Amino acid sequence: MMKDRYLFKAKTAKIVETYNNDVEDGVWVHGSLRCDVGKYTIFQFETERADYVEYEIDPSTICQCTGLKDKNGKLIWENDIMVAHLDDDYPEDETYIRIMWHKSGFCSKENGSEDIIPIDKFDREHFEVCGNIFDNPDLLEMEV
Repeated sequence: MMKDRYLFKAKTAKIVETYNNDVEDGVWVHGSLRCDVGKYTIFQFETERADYVEYEIDPSTICQCTGLKDKNGKLIWENDIMVAHLDDDYPEDETYIRIMWHKSGFCSKENGSEDIIPIDKFDREHFEVCGNIFDNPDLLEMEV
């Protein structure tokens, strides 16, 4: 089995080959990333078929898995948006961060801040994935 850290996900652009042909454009798929002469695809193992399926993807939506999990055990991906309630006195206050690749590693950037810092244990224990920049840009209020 492939290590999570080496997985990629992206939205489908066009179905190249499928088992049951029920995948629509713009659906998230994850697996191994491949680029061949400007055409980006993701190979995903399909258990029903016991074989790999190839999906042509929109390269602007490619996200790499960090190999880390949030406080609920959900994988964290590049371009994910995470939320936490960090102040017990004000549970309605939410802190949002965006996950990004910066220089040589995965980092987080808090909404409204210029600081970009490596993802740490605190992030993994207090934040949970609540969306991504493609499907939920409103969560960041376009500030990140």
